[in-house]
Amino acid sequence: MRLANRKLIEAHEAEREQVAAELHDDVGQRLAVMRMDLDVLARALPLETSEVRLRVRELSDRTLALAGDVQALSDRLLPSMLRYLGVVSASAAFCREMAERQRVDIAFSHDGIPDGLQANVARSVFRVLQEAVTNAVKHAGVSRVAVALRGSPDAIRLDISDAGVGFDPDTVVSGRGVGLVGMQERVRALGGELFIESRPGAGTSIRARVPIRGPGPPLVATDELA
Repeated sequence: MRLANRKLIEAHEAEREQVAAELHDDVGQRLAVMRMDLDVLARALPLETSEVRLRVRELSDRTLALAGDVQALSDRLLPSMLRYLGVVSASAAFCREMAERQRVDIAFSHDGIPDGLQANVARSVFRVLQEAVTNAVKHAGVSRVAVALRGSPDAIRLDISDAGVGFDPDTVVSGRGVGLVGMQERVRALGGELFIESRPGAGTSIRARVPIRGPGPPLVATDELA
């Protein structure tokens, strides 16, 4: 069962990589060209059509914003920092970006994460962090989330906690429930453990432990946070 789950997760990740590449290399580039065409059109319009020129400028700005959203979506599907700089840098960048976008204080800390984590271990730790933080920001109703990433000789430990509204892990049926199942499957596929402590009105704590040496190739990147 664990092997089947791991294969399914790997297939999903391969699909994410393909979609991310298409968004970045195709859709993103086409939006960039469209914005340049709109700028050229705005400059070519005569001055007496100032209202039309303003409208074209507005469309250009909206196209630029859309290109930024596409890039953010591509990075969320497959963060380039995860591949090239490691799980610490990718996690810190995600927390920082989420905090700025949602106006929430996300306190991220790390310690003892080794260099050259296996690709599937780093990816699974990051995906669990990503899902847990997103759930906390969307559902917990809090202004602060604490995220800690710790390494030991045999495992990576992830702790995410908030003092929000909480929930009953045994009966939750909202969109959050699907995310919890996905986190559990990712961790279990690598022989790890996921613990969820929460109750209504008492906040939530999610703790994951993933063995450092799971099945899979090592990453080339280090995990030094600049």
